Amino acid sequence: MARKKATVEELRRLNKAREFKRKRNMLKAAGLGTDKGEDVCAICDDGGNLTCCEGCCQRSFHLDNKHNCIKTLGLTIEEAKNIIEKEDFICKNCQYKQHQCFVCGSLGSSDATSSQPEVFQCEHDDCARFYHPKCVAQMLYPDSHHRQELFELHVAAGEGFSCPMHECIVCKEVENKTDKSMQFAVCRRCPTVYHRKCLPSDILFKPKNGPKGAMRRAWKNMLPHRILIFCMKHEIVRKLQTPARNHIIFPEANVLKTFQAAPMEQDMPDQKEAPDHSLPEQIHSSPPPAASDQNQCCCSGPLDSFAPSSLFMHPHPGSCGWLDD
Repeated sequence: MARKKATVEELRRLNKAREFKRKRNMLKAAGLGTDKGEDVCAICDDGGNLTCCEGCCQRSFHLDNKHNCIKTLGLTIEEAKNIIEKEDFICKNCQYKQHQCFVCGSLGSSDATSSQPEVFQCEHDDCARFYHPKCVAQMLYPDSHHRQELFELHVAAGEGFSCPMHECIVCKEVENKTDKSMQFAVCRRCPTVYHRKCLPSDILFKPKNGPKGAMRRAWKNMLPHRILIFCMKHEIVRKLQTPARNHIIFPEANVLKTFQAAPMEQDMPDQKEAPDHSLPEQIHSSPPPAASDQNQCCCSGPLDSFAPSSLFMHPHPGSCGWLDD
């Protein structure tokens, strides 16, 4: 059977993944760590011992038995141990080429070799977020329907684009990691980014006193050269000290053949309904997913922790300590 020829978008994504792996391994070998990829778990937003997916998502996950993240990943403790020992891990989103739009949260095909991919990845090397063309167009051009349509068609054609995570939502300027005031504060749940100097006063670095006091929403030491935040669109669950952890959706192998762009109702994020992602004068259907064949690696990169010390006898390996110590 003849192999399908890779598209320009697929080649770009493969080269991006290879470059990401090369830089991370180079820095890891030098003992310098890495500012590429994620230094917190994609599920619980905490640091600690993290296993990196070598697919194009560039995310990291907890695979130890001190966290409940392996349940969300659909792994047993033994399966997780084997992955850690073999340094062999790829998440279901990358395996089946079904990724979530970072705006609406719905799953869509990210298979660039298919005739009708539904979600597309930002072209920045340090950004692995996917978007429906309509969703990212509405985010970037909220006041111009004409520009939305043009940009939507541009993205759907597989052309490179820069997502909203690369400019401040207030001043519209880009990041400058050497200037502390111009460092980015990035939301973990949506494409909302501020410069440190532009952060709203209600995004707190310290919680207010009292059982009903305002919750902390910003952490300085979770991400290298950046501030991790949960913006005001997301309610903080006091027990977790983060928003609800229902934001990750993985495709299931047994339903992929009939899977559509929008997930089942029980899998949808609570915040809002999924918008219509059809392009002007175009109809999209979800293509059957294809398995991805990529190498994997294991790494850890924590700088801080959300978890209160009362939950564990000791901080987990690699943590710099508990926030409430």
